[in-house]
Amino acid sequence: MMHHHASKMTIGQLVWSFLLSLMVWVESNAASPSSLQRLKKGTYDENLAAYRVECCKQPKAVKKVPLVPLVCPLDQTNHLAQRLAQRKVAYAHMGCLKGYTIQLYMGSSRTAALKVQDFVSTFIYPSELRYRQPHYIVKLGFFSDRLEAYFVYLTLLKKIPGAVICPCMYTRQAYLAAMLYPHEAVASNDITDDSLPLG
Repeated sequence: MMHHHASKMTIGQLVWSFLLSLMVWVESNAASPSSLQRLKKGTYDENLAAYRVECCKQPKAVKKVPLVPLVCPLDQTNHLAQRLAQRKVAYAHMGCLKGYTIQLYMGSSRTAALKVQDFVSTFIYPSELRYRQPHYIVKLGFFSDRLEAYFVYLTLLKKIPGAVICPCMYTRQAYLAAMLYPHEAVASNDITDDSLPLG
């Protein structure tokens, strides 16, 4: 009876010791660095952070260049009197005068055309209202030089954003009539013009 009980205890102890040793072996293998190295063996790993493209690069410092006075290489101020004299002689032999005018309005509304003409009535340049079917056209002044017309055009641009500079041609009679009697209508056959705006 005692022998049978001792053999029972021995088998139980053997089973228990086997289970304990198995648990210890599993834990030691799981935590072993050599087993992790074996798992990583054959896997390629590389740090590519150094090759990452920057989305927003910081702006480089801009070197400040000292300001210098503006020098115009084509200064014709000294030749202005000579150019005006040449133009006067040329105009004396021409049947027509070429120049520029400022077109203030072109549309079908007579009321709008009269309103625009009334707005520029205080200008020293004569304005002209004409009806060329199907449009009313309001123009201001006659300028022999485009630059001269441009300076007047800049003063009008805020109030009349649709204004454009147009090339035009006056006969001598029409030009003198427009300058001497600006409030009288000029016959349309005395004036030829091109109403395309200049860039």
